[in-house]
Amino acid sequence: MCFLIWEKCLNYLKKKLSMNEFIMWIKPLKIKIKNSKLILYTPSKFSLNWIKEKYLKKIKKLLNYYYNNKPPFLELTIRKKLKTTNIYFKNKIYLKKKKKNKIYNFKNFIIGKSNKIAYKSSFLVAKYPGKFYNPLFIYGKTGLGKTHLLYAIKNFFSQKNKKIIYINSENFVQNMVQSLKNNCIEKFKKYYRSVNILLIDDIQFFSYKKRSQEEFFHTFNELIDKKKQIVLTSNCYPTLIKGIKSKLKSRLDCGLSVCIQPPKKNTRILILKKKSIEKKIYLKNKIIVFLAKKLNSNIRELEGAINKIQINSILYKKNIITLKFVKNALKDLFKTKKKKITINKIQKTVSNYYNIKISDLLSTKKYKSITLPRHIAIKISRKLTKKSLKEISIAFNKKSHTTILYSCKKIKKLCNNSSIIKKDYFYLLKKISL
Repeated sequence: MCFLIWEKCLNYLKKKLSMNEFIMWIKPLKIKIKNSKLILYTPSKFSLNWIKEKYLKKIKKLLNYYYNNKPPFLELTIRKKLKTTNIYFKNKIYLKKKKKNKIYNFKNFIIGKSNKIAYKSSFLVAKYPGKFYNPLFIYGKTGLGKTHLLYAIKNFFSQKNKKIIYINSENFVQNMVQSLKNNCIEKFKKYYRSVNILLIDDIQFFSYKKRSQEEFFHTFNELIDKKKQIVLTSNCYPTLIKGIKSKLKSRLDCGLSVCIQPPKKNTRILILKKKSIEKKIYLKNKIIVFLAKKLNSNIRELEGAINKIQINSILYKKNIITLKFVKNALKDLFKTKKKKITINKIQKTVSNYYNIKISDLLSTKKYKSITLPRHIAIKISRKLTKKSLKEISIAFNKKSHTTILYSCKKIKKLCNNSSIIKKDYFYLLKKISL
């Protein structure tokens, strides 16, 4: 009976609230009857506080009405999710049940030029483990989809009922340390060396951990010899990871290393469309394009923007979302998102403007057609970046920082004497700053 009454409550609230509001706050609620109590579970503490403040009185009134003024005691609480962890006790390894993250799969991975190779190689590895690229090493900045691909491999491979482990390198280290303390290192070794696929996220956290590197090195070799698949991710190319032994670096780089770049504009548009559909909010195409232009660093930033638009649409009961509303909802994000100016970008912009090669700009050639752009690029680097004189001199292949000071003084003097050079300098300064 309780579940039927709760169903009636839901139907009533669905009619009275906006669709976004109902989906965001009411639909995720779960109920349970225990000792004459009706327990209402919320997915998070934030959700609990919000329900308490905005909807609890209404829910109590509805229950009172449907129960003919004799409702059960209502308790509001948080439903704790099962975490994926490994616990070591003395001589045994006890594993908590792992809740598979099935939201990540190959079907809902948005493919673009920036991640196409990583996607295809991951799919081949999942379909034919140990036969193509072993190890597969995926690298790139945070929030670009590396973990999504690892979970996609895991969820694809789990269907075959084969042994597969996904773990972050920090947890791998913690587990190894715990097993050493509890004298069960052999159990640890056996566990990790008996898998069909080993997926390790953020391998850069092995840096400067010699004992963990040594253990992983032997595990790596044994799995490769058995033709078991290994997939690793990192924030940079394997040989560039600091604090990793050279013998391990060479093993990491012996398979296929693929890079994931930040998504291009068209890919960002597809991601924004997908995320807005998932959140059940309708955004006009011009709003999607506007966001794709403004937000260009990573996928998490795009997700965050959609979440913020959704919460604002619920707060202000906006069923029709306009561009003005979006700009206002994300104004803090746009303010804090300053354009990152790098020396490399300055060098490219100046080289393109003067139609010379970057290699010439960074050379020791003394032709006027090259020295002027070089001086301007150095002066702009000094003005628009926080790099030290030494860092700028290294970026321009100069032996001493005094060369940088000379270029800055030279451009200042040339701008005072030549309106053409002054115009070029300020045009480039403005172009790079925007």
